[in-house]
Amino acid sequence: MELRMDITAFPLFWRWTQPSYSVLPADALETLCPLETELVDLLCASAPKTLGPRTIKHHATENTDETRRWLASLPVPVSRVVIAWGRDTALSLPWDIFVTYWSDFCYPSSDDVDVFVEGGPVVLRWHHDETFEYDADAL
Repeated sequence: MELRMDITAFPLFWRWTQPSYSVLPADALETLCPLETELVDLLCASAPKTLGPRTIKHHATENTDETRRWLASLPVPVSRVVIAWGRDTALSLPWDIFVTYWSDFCYPSSDDVDVFVEGGPVVLRWHHDETFEYDADAL
């Protein structure tokens, strides 16, 4: 079941297209595939309230490169992931695009984000207090 909407209709589209926030390169923007509400609702309903006992935490510092290196080191075995901000806002994108531009998808203070393996479980969670949690047992 692959329900997708037009990227320009996506509620967070401005984050990646307005110079006052961030402008993703056109080739990166083209890889973002917003999901329709019905699919997002199903995904979010499947997300656990807490991640597994072998959760690895990483506090995102001012140095986005350090966090980028940490994300790149995670053994995420797929090429695409789904990131969900809530029951009605999610998109599919390549894992490497998420890693490269993670700070454009995960805002401090306002965002709580679940990252799903496409077609699978939540493997990563971003908390608005600038902490990532990786569930080493999810896969």
